[in-house]
Amino acid sequence: MDDRALLLDRAESERDFADAVELHAGRLTSLELLPAAENVEAEHNACPVCGSGLDVSDPTATALAERLQELRSELTLLEAAPESRRRVLIAIETEADRLRQELGAVEAAVAALDAADQTARAQREADAAKNYTRGRIGAFLEVITENAGGSLERLRRNLAMANQRVDQLLAELNPDEDREQLLSRLNIIGRTMTDLARRLELEHVENGVRLDLANLTVVTDTSNGPLPLQRIGSAANWIGYHLVTHLALHQFFVENDRPVPRFLMIDQPTQAFYPSDSAKNEGAVNDADRTAVLAMFTVMRDVVEALTPRMQVIVSDHADLADEVWFQDAVRHRWREGIRLIPTEWLGDEDEAAPSPSADES
Repeated sequence: MDDRALLLDRAESERDFADAVELHAGRLTSLELLPAAENVEAEHNACPVCGSGLDVSDPTATALAERLQELRSELTLLEAAPESRRRVLIAIETEADRLRQELGAVEAAVAALDAADQTARAQREADAAKNYTRGRIGAFLEVITENAGGSLERLRRNLAMANQRVDQLLAELNPDEDREQLLSRLNIIGRTMTDLARRLELEHVENGVRLDLANLTVVTDTSNGPLPLQRIGSAANWIGYHLVTHLALHQFFVENDRPVPRFLMIDQPTQAFYPSDSAKNEGAVNDADRTAVLAMFTVMRDVVEALTPRMQVIVSDHADLADEVWFQDAVRHRWREGIRLIPTEWLGDEDEAAPSPSADES
């Protein structure tokens, strides 16, 4: 860059000098008083103005002509100098470009080194923070061990026990296991329902009876597929299957000590066997229906006796099995001949005028 400045300064000086030379040469040639250079020696005894001969030779004209020739030679040299300077300037600019590129590469390398240094510094700071935290934790654990003795080991044991308990609970929450447990209990209840239904001589009981929780109904299995309760005819079958389902459920609850109330209230389970109001009031039915009614109450009695004293069945019904001593012993109230479930003094005139059905509670 110093060479370039020096060349530029020199070029400026040469321009000033060339301007001065051109000025002087112009003055000498402007009036065309001097002869051409080749005629200077021949005409130095002539007047440069009028051309007449001189008595005494005058060298002034010759000196001026020579000076003019020198100035013209210097101008020629000055005109040739800029071309060489341009070549030097181009070389200098090329070198400057190369140096600038090298400088850019150096600056990029310095920036990369700075970035790497920052990364390394951040890593060192992170490592220092980790070491500091590790030291704090180690010191805290030493204090705990010294002050609490085996408390840390006890906490580890408690943690292991808690994890074991969590694993047990997760195993119990297994849906497949829950489904198997539910089906197992439903099978037990279904066997009890089947036994009681056979004692009542209900229809389609040959292949077993079960409780369908998905549809909340009773289903009997047949060779043609499952038969739901709604497709089994007769009121006797409907009432009978409802009865055996309730009895089987309560028997399972009591035997397995489940938190379910230990009593069952049934209202008029034999209504399918009393076709008229007179039969209801008398509490008597024909022999075939009497056999079915007796079987129904016998089943309820046997279930209660098997679960005594943990189960009670309360029945409000018109049936009156006079020949069965155990049935008569089980009757607690007879609501006949004006004796009612609701005392007469509780009723108004309109209520007293209305007829009331007769029933026994056992």
